Amino acid sequence: MSPLELAVVISSAVVATATVVGAAIWTWRLGPLARRTATPLDRGARPWPRVSIIVPARNEEDNLPALLASLKALDPAPHEIIIVDDHSTDATGAIARAAGVRVTTPEPLPPGWMGKPWACKHGASVATGDLLLFTDADTVHAPGSLARAVATLEAEQADLVSAVPSHLAVRPWERAQGAYQLMLLVACRAGADTSGDTGARRFAIGQYLMFRREAYDRIGGHDGARDRVAEDLELARMITARGGRYALAVAPDLVAVRMYPEGPRSFVRGWRRSFRDGMESAGKGGVAEMIAVVGWLCGVPLAALGSAIVGPLWLTLAWLGVALATGAEVARRQRLVGRLPWWGAFAYPVAAAAFVFISVAAAIDHARRKPIHWRGRAIAPIAPPPERSTEAR
Repeated sequence: MSPLELAVVISSAVVATATVVGAAIWTWRLGPLARRTATPLDRGARPWPRVSIIVPARNEEDNLPALLASLKALDPAPHEIIIVDDHSTDATGAIARAAGVRVTTPEPLPPGWMGKPWACKHGASVATGDLLLFTDADTVHAPGSLARAVATLEAEQADLVSAVPSHLAVRPWERAQGAYQLMLLVACRAGADTSGDTGARRFAIGQYLMFRREAYDRIGGHDGARDRVAEDLELARMITARGGRYALAVAPDLVAVRMYPEGPRSFVRGWRRSFRDGMESAGKGGVAEMIAVVGWLCGVPLAALGSAIVGPLWLTLAWLGVALATGAEVARRQRLVGRLPWWGAFAYPVAAAAFVFISVAAAIDHARRKPIHWRGRAIAPIAPPPERSTEAR
């Protein structure tokens, strides 16, 4: 065996170790999530609560028609739908008014606030429901989604419920994002029971946050997340830190979203912004887990390529088999995040590389305290985020 072949064999052993560890973490985090389903509503159990749906919207004229149509089709119907027109320069307000929903405009953005938390705070201040559902303009809700979310809230005796969205894929690059979205679930340990945890590492997404009104008021609403890029993670942490309970609703197509339809550049820019808080929430344990998962998803194709060039035939065939098995596993699990084609799952090395690139870029932005640009606004972080527990659980 030549020195080069020996190097390939040794590197293969390293990748094999990462594969075993990474695949084990993947299964550990996603397995329970795949077995969980949102609780169906027993309408005879108690009166239907008054649900206020609050939508922060800034220049969302393209997204609002589909969202509003889905909200109007909810069964049972919500108590009220509030569109917070955040000083839009397009037809956002006109479209919402034509749909017959309540439209309100917040005061100009004050110093130290991100735009979305400020809009949500204003929406909550005018809402009259017992439950507050904050959702984004780029979402489409299944007719029974509200009933299932309320049922989950009641069954889990939770103060806050979030949901795993299904991602709509139109363009080829969107159909290859399955592994990326699954890695986010792993990073946030979405399959774990985090109801009683006080740490920040959990899956919560601003596209669907349902609060009991008294719990939302108890934590001070969005004030504590005023300058947070990932305000959803901070709100979930605040709920549990004050003794509240958090639950996650999981069901196919409960709420669908098409994020960043503008293209890959917008996708990278948006997630780069969100990762700045998300990486802090993951903690050291979360980072270690993701290194193992990335080592698996990126290492397997590299090992296959390296062995194909200089390694023995048996090693090449072995790694090709592992690469195919990995793609099949991604295809099986990606049903959790949308109706994505099986062939897109085999782009998992590209998705994993994108995850690494965005993570590194977000870490650099955070270290440099680079201003955050979003929706035509530039907001510089006012002060370093407060210290909090990032212990992996």
